[in-house]
Amino acid sequence: MKNEKFETLSFHSGQTFFTWIKENWPKVGVIVSLFLTIYLVVIVLPKSTLYFAILMCTPLYILHEVDEYIFPGGFAQFMNKDIYKSDPENGPVTFNAVFWINVVAVWTALPLFSLWSLYDITQAIAIPYFFIFQAILHLVLGIIGKRPLNPGMFTAWFIHVPWGIWTISLFVKAGMITHPYWNEAAKVALLIILALGFAGFILVLRYKRRLNRQHQ
Repeated sequence: MKNEKFETLSFHSGQTFFTWIKENWPKVGVIVSLFLTIYLVVIVLPKSTLYFAILMCTPLYILHEVDEYIFPGGFAQFMNKDIYKSDPENGPVTFNAVFWINVVAVWTALPLFSLWSLYDITQAIAIPYFFIFQAILHLVLGIIGKRPLNPGMFTAWFIHVPWGIWTISLFVKAGMITHPYWNEAAKVALLIILALGFAGFILVLRYKRRLNRQHQ
């Protein structure tokens, strides 16, 4: 009986924590980004500028999420209203979609590829190109949605693009990139951006199905 109560309590505690994380992940990101930045500046930068540039991509992207979802925030509403021409709060880009896309792509994949670079640095070459393409995506979305200064645009162009160019220049100096403007890593980064676009297409399809069920 005690074990059942303990298991029930553990389940509810885990569920409550998960719910809290889903609601507050951008705010948690501020703390994580600050901690990682201090650690990387103190521990990694004195040893390797290139590894520092690569590993810093994670806290910098988390900072970009703060731009999108906290201050000024409203990226999901921008996508729903200005891109998908739907209800800002209940459009294709839902609360759950935002959470899972960012957790999988930013909080999981980006750190893993960054850490993988410690064993095979070539695996991280696509990251700075992704930074640049992601900024271009924000520009394209701004043109389509007729809102040039959309949430995330500031950090994308004033932080990600300069950091991406600097990181690519470090790869060039290290002799790991011979064609900095277009190479296999750039192709991989572009494919990731296209995959994000495809994810948006899937969200629209799900949204239309949801509307159809509501009207039946």
